[in-house]
Amino acid sequence: MVAITATNSATPSLQETLIQSRLQQARRDADAAETNYLNLRSQADQAEQDSENTQGKVQTLTAQASQTQVAQATYTAAVSASSAVPSLTQDFLVRLYSATSQQFADSGNPLKTDANAAPVVNTQGQSTGRIVNISA
Repeated sequence: MVAITATNSATPSLQETLIQSRLQQARRDADAAETNYLNLRSQADQAEQDSENTQGKVQTLTAQASQTQVAQATYTAAVSASSAVPSLTQDFLVRLYSATSQQFADSGNPLKTDANAAPVVNTQGQSTGRIVNISA
């Protein structure tokens, strides 16, 4: 008699096991690639947002710079025109200084002192200096 034997057993074949392991590896690779894509996409979105913020700052600073240049052009002309001393006024001041500086040039000290003056005492009774009457 011929015996009938089972050709299918409970243990999978080696070929089927290899196919299953390759399929699982491909799924892991696909998941890793998707995660990498999502990370790169978020970095690209952040870089684009940073770029837009920087462009906004550049536009703001450019507008401020142009306003400053207009203000400087407006006020520089007015200040430079008003700060110039007319030559007649300058000559007068030089002559006035020359005439008055001679009275202080003798002693080398423009302040007059009196060694015999009484010391000045403040409200706490401390000596603070001397009062000098320069009108005499």
